[in-house]
Amino acid sequence: MRDEDPHASTRGHERAGKMATSRLSYRQFRWLFLGIIGTLYFLTCLHRMSPAVIARDLALSFNADAVALGVISSTYFYCYSAAQPVVGYLSDTIGPRRVMTIFFGMAALGSLIFALAPNTAVAAFGRALVGAGVGGVFIPGLKLFSAWYRSNEFSALTGMMIAVGGLAGLSATLPLTLVAVRIGWRSTFVGIAVLSFVLVALCWIIIRDRPEEKGWQAIPGGGNAPSGESDGKAEQSLGRRLGLVFSNADFWKISLATFFTSGVSLTFQGLWGVPYLMDVFDFDRLRAGRYIMLFPLGFAMGGPVVGSIMGRSQLDPRKTLMSMVTCALAGWTVIFFIGDKDVLPIVACLLFLFGFTAGGTLPVSFTLTRDLFPSQVMGTAVGLMNTAPFLGAAVYQPFTGFILSRAPAPMPESYSQAAYRNLLILFILSNAIALAAASLLKYRARRG
Repeated sequence: MRDEDPHASTRGHERAGKMATSRLSYRQFRWLFLGIIGTLYFLTCLHRMSPAVIARDLALSFNADAVALGVISSTYFYCYSAAQPVVGYLSDTIGPRRVMTIFFGMAALGSLIFALAPNTAVAAFGRALVGAGVGGVFIPGLKLFSAWYRSNEFSALTGMMIAVGGLAGLSATLPLTLVAVRIGWRSTFVGIAVLSFVLVALCWIIIRDRPEEKGWQAIPGGGNAPSGESDGKAEQSLGRRLGLVFSNADFWKISLATFFTSGVSLTFQGLWGVPYLMDVFDFDRLRAGRYIMLFPLGFAMGGPVVGSIMGRSQLDPRKTLMSMVTCALAGWTVIFFIGDKDVLPIVACLLFLFGFTAGGTLPVSFTLTRDLFPSQVMGTAVGLMNTAPFLGAAVYQPFTGFILSRAPAPMPESYSQAAYRNLLILFILSNAIALAAASLLKYRARRG
């Protein structure tokens, strides 16, 4: 970050922030700081997965078919992906605190618009604002971590963020289902919007880009995380950095593998998982919500467990990625042949497996991308690779809606087992392509 104070024009707000936290010790402030960022990311992931449990409500409210539902849900992912390069650049220039505040304010407004939408077009616009807005949380969060925490704490914080995402995914299943059933989906999202506006205010008042802005000393070893490279370097060599990233064949292979695996997992968990269980196994919505909770539970465990094992055992990230994709491919192949209520324990295990492999591929993909490039290019590379999973979901959600709508439906707002089998064929082929891309990586561990 730059040496000069990036908030010299807002000293009144800075004084207000200092007064609000003047009685806190440095350690207490960091916990408060971490809690705000963690809650922001929790809502980010809650928004990501929420359409699955309210898909039927949206269909009834807007008289929408599967394609329309896919479009409403996918706008989040298109706008989230598009926001990533912009967020990275603005975090380097105006500071991560301002980026988080401005972008999450946009997400809060989008949530309110979505809740009050009279038709699919307005609902899609609201989801688009939410997607772009919450896109301003993860990368600024990593940049803040790099300034406020030592380098040896950074990987643990990244794992914590993945776990928070998994917890949000869990909350977007049965808990969100219960709330939506009790007070309605519209009131639910109004409540999320109100909470979001409160967090925006807390973010602006409390969070600071660097410890020095609170009168504390800079962290020894801080600023060494992938997203924490110096602003001057980033600005001087932006064009060359982009050229280095885009000219690297392995970067595209990693992005391709992530595109297909995340496109499948985010689409199933975030949109079609609950309808699948209801239509194929004749579940009611609450029971389907309980079962689908196994997916985010696996996700929450997959990231920290695989990341920890890799760090301690020095496993080859390329082989680890191939193992994760192979397990997912085998799981989707097994579930393709399942449609009998007598095998529900197998379905439960597979849902957990899908979540575990989805969460486990994330630290592996970030490690592979990091190791491809020198430190001055690492932040750009990781940020650009982070668009692949969400772009995959953005493409898959309307496309899978189209696939489901092509098969005859047994009744309105439901889909046949044959339609879901077509969907599962797509998931199997997608994971096979991801496995092929991973196997072609020419991985070499980073030196130094």
